[in-house]
Amino acid sequence: MGSGVYAIYAGDATQDGVVDGSDQSTIYNDARAFAYGYNASDINGDIITDGSDLATTYNNIKLFLVVARP
Repeated sequence: MGSGVYAIYAGDATQDGVVDGSDQSTIYNDARAFAYGYNASDINGDIITDGSDLATTYNNIKLFLVVARP
């Protein structure tokens, strides 16, 4: 982010280091199945996979986010 400020981008449900369509697909499928509990598709951490998780991932897909490791 710059100036010593760090951030973690959300949306990598498949945990492959890239926020992309496969993450959105995983979240969509879990939302349709009413996935509940601690799972990778619960992006915002509210214990249920739903439309808000999809919205966050969709917004981050547009940023072409990829993991950056030192």
